[in-house]
Amino acid sequence: MIELPVSFKFRWLDDSGNETGFFSSKRGSFDGETLVLDDVELPVSNILSLEAYEERLALAFISGGMTDSAAFRIYKVSAKDLKQAVDVVRSATWAEMTREKMVEEGRGGAFRTTVCSHCSATVDVSDMPETSQIYCHFCDSLTTKGAGGMPNEHEFGLCEECGMFSKPKRFTIFYFYFLVVIWGYSSRVTHRCPACMRGEAWKMLLGNLPFLIGVPVAIVQLFRCYGGKITGSVVADLDAANLRARKGDMLGALAGYQKVLEQVPFAAGVKYNLALALLEQDEIQRAADSLELAFTDCVNYLPAYSLLAGCYEHLGEEVKLEELRRIWGDDGEEDAEGEEEAAGIEESGGARKLLDEGDVWA
Repeated sequence: MIELPVSFKFRWLDDSGNETGFFSSKRGSFDGETLVLDDVELPVSNILSLEAYEERLALAFISGGMTDSAAFRIYKVSAKDLKQAVDVVRSATWAEMTREKMVEEGRGGAFRTTVCSHCSATVDVSDMPETSQIYCHFCDSLTTKGAGGMPNEHEFGLCEECGMFSKPKRFTIFYFYFLVVIWGYSSRVTHRCPACMRGEAWKMLLGNLPFLIGVPVAIVQLFRCYGGKITGSVVADLDAANLRARKGDMLGALAGYQKVLEQVPFAAGVKYNLALALLEQDEIQRAADSLELAFTDCVNYLPAYSLLAGCYEHLGEEVKLEELRRIWGDDGEEDAEGEEEAAGIEESGGARKLLDEGDVWA
């Protein structure tokens, strides 16, 4: 983690993600208490969320009693390093605020936190029972206490393309063209699971064949897509099961997930994937059962919360819904959103709709 205080340069991004003021960068800093962005000073307790993508950051914050947001491109300091430094401080600040509130309410004994082994953020798990896994919403990683989890599990997460728990990688999509008098290329970076990248990699290979220059890039991406399948691993088994689930082959997906769970018994993300597949088949009750199993592995697995709440809403499980909300500290004031989630599930298995919430880069 970077040493504090840290100074950096940055440029604001517009609504389309383009840098503004190309020839005049701004100055920023973080001293462990306040994030300064040009003339904007943000105490860590006022930063609601902070997301990093490549060297860009997007944050939501409270200013003047109002919620606002901004995005910027950072220079000289890694975006991920700055995010981690801010997250470590703000998570500890929030935890202390929660402790003080619970003590005032006479519930201090129920206060409980843990420190993420990957990013060192403080994760508040107050009022929640202990489970074999812990989810850190600051770095979106699952951590298993002891044996029984995925190998290098901090590298697993939700795929940008399919929304399923997997091991996303950074891929480059590159095309080169030459048309007698004009030539050019297009290139972009994407983070997705190897299974989702395979179709794009084959298309990239075919699209670059007439001009040859882009072929080596396409071949490298193809090898990275299929490398795990060739060598054989739990990752390859998970990718195969996810592919079957997305194609509607539930029997094949179930067999694949069972094979994964035989190797890694504690896997909230795998059970979450099964629930997504079941929702696509309108199997609401079975999806709820799978999500409940996910929570027995990881009591604070955030991606599963809105899905399970929507399932309970649809099934009329008011008692279970109330208990779920109590554990998560949800006072139920946003019932309208819950009804929309349940409606989305009822219409079309609506798993994708619930996965898009909070995507700052959408």
